[in-house]
Amino acid sequence: MKPRSPGGVLKKLVLSVLGILVLALFASALYNSACVRLLQSRYPVPGTLYQVNGHAMHLYCTGTGSPAVVLEAGLGDDWIYWQKVQPEVAKTTRACSYDRAGVGWSDSQPDPRDAKNIALQLHALLHQANEAGPFLLVGGSAGGFYIREFTAMYPTEAAGLVFVDASVPAQIRELPDAGYSAATARKIHRDAMWDWLKSASGWARLTRQCKGEVEKGLEAYAGLASAEACRPAFAWSGVSEWDDFWRSAEEAAQAACCGDRPVLVISQDPNRSGMNAQVSANQPIWNSLQESLKNLSPHTRRIIARTSGHHVMIDRPDVIVQGVQQLVLGIRTETTDPAEGTTLVQ
Repeated sequence: MKPRSPGGVLKKLVLSVLGILVLALFASALYNSACVRLLQSRYPVPGTLYQVNGHAMHLYCTGTGSPAVVLEAGLGDDWIYWQKVQPEVAKTTRACSYDRAGVGWSDSQPDPRDAKNIALQLHALLHQANEAGPFLLVGGSAGGFYIREFTAMYPTEAAGLVFVDASVPAQIRELPDAGYSAATARKIHRDAMWDWLKSASGWARLTRQCKGEVEKGLEAYAGLASAEACRPAFAWSGVSEWDDFWRSAEEAAQAACCGDRPVLVISQDPNRSGMNAQVSANQPIWNSLQESLKNLSPHTRRIIARTSGHHVMIDRPDVIVQGVQQLVLGIRTETTDPAEGTTLVQ
């Protein structure tokens, strides 16, 4: 009997080890997929999934009344970010939050993630759900670009706008390091790919990284957040919007917004404590950009939310709720806000 060569034994050993690793990886991926399905069954998302362009989109509406308030989150953020605001607004009128394509519970879509496509898909989603305008559009951060574009595209359906520390087209020129950077883009894409690999392989699940963390005060939604976590597609949720952020800025700058509609600008506190050096240095520029949003309509006022950072819906939801409720009442009664043109700290 011919003895086995050392090379043949080693090759067989390597192939066996590789086969075991492949099987382990496959089993781990199946485990993650099963956990996702289990958690989504255990924590069903409130609202409804509608088909938009053949892809599921999540919409959550509560309350009754007109104008309906549509809450547009910032880049990569989901409907949960508005859940300190929506329940209170819904006591006054209809209030809707949703997940953009590729975010939260909504499927990804092949279209670019610029302001025009996002506005198109939001309009289609509201139409599918039989949500009737006019709408009071509330946009946080990059959501400010999207509601400006929606207003330009569907002017008869926009009754007013609320900008919540919203992005301003001029920021890409005026804020230091706000322009497009190829190096930053490469890093963001590498990080997203790594997140995808950890999720798709099940490694993140096995190492208990799928916690679905929520902001302070939203602990009641932790289960729903955990049902969103570690889905491979979710790893790319904010990347596509980031890639198209500069295009969205250009589109928002060219959008015919906002006519003579009532506009409320709510901004972070430029004098709050606890800011790092870079954020603090940018505050005079950001504050000026926020003030410039008052030029979008002759019927505009601004509120600086005392002690709040960029996520005003988390830090000072009361300011948003009160401002939205006042705007809703003004639209219903067709009355002019006596504080138009002012900037107040609240």
